Amino acid sequence: MARYGYLLVDEHDSDISRQAMQLDTIGSFKRIFVDRHIRTARRREQRRRLLQILSTGDVLYAASADRFASNLADFVNCYQLIEEAGADIVLLEEQLDSRSQNGKLTIRALKSFANLNFNDQSAKKKAGIKRARASGRRIGRPPVSIPPGFRAICRDWQDHKISTREAMALSGLKSTSFYKKAAELGFLPPGRHSGD
Repeated sequence: MARYGYLLVDEHDSDISRQAMQLDTIGSFKRIFVDRHIRTARRREQRRRLLQILSTGDVLYAASADRFASNLADFVNCYQLIEEAGADIVLLEEQLDSRSQNGKLTIRALKSFANLNFNDQSAKKKAGIKRARASGRRIGRPPVSIPPGFRAICRDWQDHKISTREAMALSGLKSTSFYKKAAELGFLPPGRHSGD
């Protein structure tokens, strides 16, 4: 059972004294993790490390929800990792403590709202795609056109006259597009041979 602290220093407010003072009221931390100037959840390297070392009975303390997570979905994802580790979280400003009954109920409500938000965003995205297709707009990447002389390149490739790497270079296509376009024209990949 260990206590861990987490601080976030963002680019707009480099003063961590408020967060540090809030954590000082707890004290006895095994370690305090600090991330600096982070815009997205993916770059919170120290938080990721902290979540990986948590074990049963550990408690993670953060000054506030906005210092710990980027948004509701990010908080719910992090909490799932905390819960799986058998640990708990305390957000001091919000007075949320996952060890208490009220804290558990609050987190349960947050999970419900995150799920509701995800479903709403998903439905809006699907409706937008449907409207776009109905109006004749193409969704996704534009199709890759077949380059001049592609059949001859594929024939040489299939007959082992040139390697796959050479065929891709001659066609100017990346591997996925090359294999897809070759298959559309009925050319099958040759067996492995030197130069591939």
